[in-house]
Amino acid sequence: MTERVTGEVQAMAEAIHYDVTDGVAVLSICHPPVNALAWPVRDGLLRALTQAEVDPEVGAILVAGEGSTFPAGADIAEFDAAPKDPWVPELCTRLENCAKPVVAELHGTVLGGGFELALACHYRVALRATRVGLPEVKLGLIPGAGGTQRTPRMVGVKVALDMILSGRILPIDRPPYSTFADLLVAAPNDLRSAALSFCHDVMAKGPRPSRDRQEGFADPVATQTELRSRAEEASEGPENAPREAVAAVEAAFLLPFEAGCAFEEAAFAELVASDQSKALRYAFFAERRAAKVPLTAAAPLPRIGALAVLGAGALASQLVVAALDAGLTVRWGIADEAIRDAARAEVEDSLEDAVSDGALSRDVASASLARLTCGATPLMIRDADLVLDASRGSRAETAPDGALRATAPGETVAGVGLRFARPAHLSRLVEVLEAPQAKADQLPLALALVKRLGKVPVHVRSDGVTVGGKMTRALHRAADALVDLGASPYDIDAVLSDWGLELPPFLQRDATGLKGVGTEERPGGGRDWAAVIAQAGRSGRAAGRGFYNYRGDAGAPVADPLVLEMIERARGDAPGLAKQAIVPLMLGALANEGVRLVDRGIVARASDIDVVIMLGHQFPRWRGGPMKAAELHGLFRVIRAMEAIDHPDRAFWAPEPWLKAMVRDGVGIETLSA
Repeated sequence: MTERVTGEVQAMAEAIHYDVTDGVAVLSICHPPVNALAWPVRDGLLRALTQAEVDPEVGAILVAGEGSTFPAGADIAEFDAAPKDPWVPELCTRLENCAKPVVAELHGTVLGGGFELALACHYRVALRATRVGLPEVKLGLIPGAGGTQRTPRMVGVKVALDMILSGRILPIDRPPYSTFADLLVAAPNDLRSAALSFCHDVMAKGPRPSRDRQEGFADPVATQTELRSRAEEASEGPENAPREAVAAVEAAFLLPFEAGCAFEEAAFAELVASDQSKALRYAFFAERRAAKVPLTAAAPLPRIGALAVLGAGALASQLVVAALDAGLTVRWGIADEAIRDAARAEVEDSLEDAVSDGALSRDVASASLARLTCGATPLMIRDADLVLDASRGSRAETAPDGALRATAPGETVAGVGLRFARPAHLSRLVEVLEAPQAKADQLPLALALVKRLGKVPVHVRSDGVTVGGKMTRALHRAADALVDLGASPYDIDAVLSDWGLELPPFLQRDATGLKGVGTEERPGGGRDWAAVIAQAGRSGRAAGRGFYNYRGDAGAPVADPLVLEMIERARGDAPGLAKQAIVPLMLGALANEGVRLVDRGIVARASDIDVVIMLGHQFPRWRGGPMKAAELHGLFRVIRAMEAIDHPDRAFWAPEPWLKAMVRDGVGIETLSA
């Protein structure tokens, strides 16, 4: 016990550096890499604040962050544990109630609890390059340390809700966000001296609590109108956090500050315990785990100087745009000159559209085009560090010695393959396929490209099979089995759509084209219903008829009684299936398939599967991916549902031993790894 306490005291001392300079107590937070408000920081800061309050030599207090940033938020990992005092709200209250003026010195990326800490200080001095934000909604939460109360008091409910509901990271030197700063400093080297000088200026003025500010509520009628509009918008979505955020900001307008903070605290506590927030926090960490691919060599990822993209078509164009956006030098190899010219013109148009929309400056677009060279394939692959085959049949030319050659379309992989979720320039997912015969230096180079493109890599040990492909086939196989058991495809889609799937299985197959997906036999007498429907001349949405009819200008899907008659004739008598069994059975089938992928060593961990399906296959992030969703739904319940059905595809539906072991041992999906 003594060793643990001693260690905690040392951690507090290391997390906060205390110094008095010419009457100003400087409380420097030192908790790399982003100065997160973990317990040693909170406790150390509170102790340092108490020390400064009673020190007669101190006339003002400066709270700063060492290293790259002022605190970039709370420690998210602590949300799953019992709160350890002082928690961030208590710390913010103590700062705001301090009898001496407290100034926050801001630089870097000041987010979440870090921004709330800054708002609780009486004044703020910020480097112009500082960015601020309240991204808690992305974790299924709302600001929980006074952010919903202080922000609207300072900038009004419209700006406050824009920040809270979007979760965007914003520049503090641009209106209206510049309202948060009392002084903006241009040069990093001038920040500390400017902050100390400002502290001396406010010694005579004294504290200015944000809780007392009312300029954001100057127009009560406009405030009420904005709150009503935002409440209506939030009520239409499936997520709880936006609704609670609007309600908390409304409380700031209607209630005294203490009552508003109590409302915020209760809402935050309820959201932290919700399945939605658990799923979103899991997704946050799952992406970071996926990006940490273990390599045989400990060397840093190699640098990519020039990327050769081979082939024409939509995927090639998207990859070229993504690479240019990332600042890469791109050589685009297309054999046919006319196609080559048209492809370059398409990229130029794409960049011009981005300039027109304000997403790019003219200078950035011009610089991007200057890095693009188009030509015959043999010329384009010379001196390339990485050759990316972006269309089928583009492998005729030999890559330079030492260059990695990777395939982007769905072909058998000899070394390394990159499977980009579409559209490749906008999506964040890349499945990085590593075949058994891949060389040791190929995977690091592929990962370097994915990292340079700003995308999330998921390492897949495969010579062509993708996680997305396997899980999609499992989804369709399970949906077909439910039809075998008597469910209507329209009921299945409706239930899963209400549950949160943006594109449920039968609508998804119509969108893909039924001839393209109806290729697998179903064991034991199960049906491939896409093949059955396709044989009747209904090939999918593009043809106007598939499982659904698509009529009118909008092409909205409409259920067709003829399809139900067709299914009943082919199926014969069926036992029937209750609608409430659809979700647990579908989740069970997907979790089963995920366990098989981990068990076979195709992926390292279950959370990698969820990353693929969330980022690449329109699975609702607030459900956490199919593996986490099965856990949150209740693995015991899911297993019981699978064991209760009598379907001939028994190997597919039999719960995998690892699922049963997780129930037995009381552990979660995070423990499932190869």
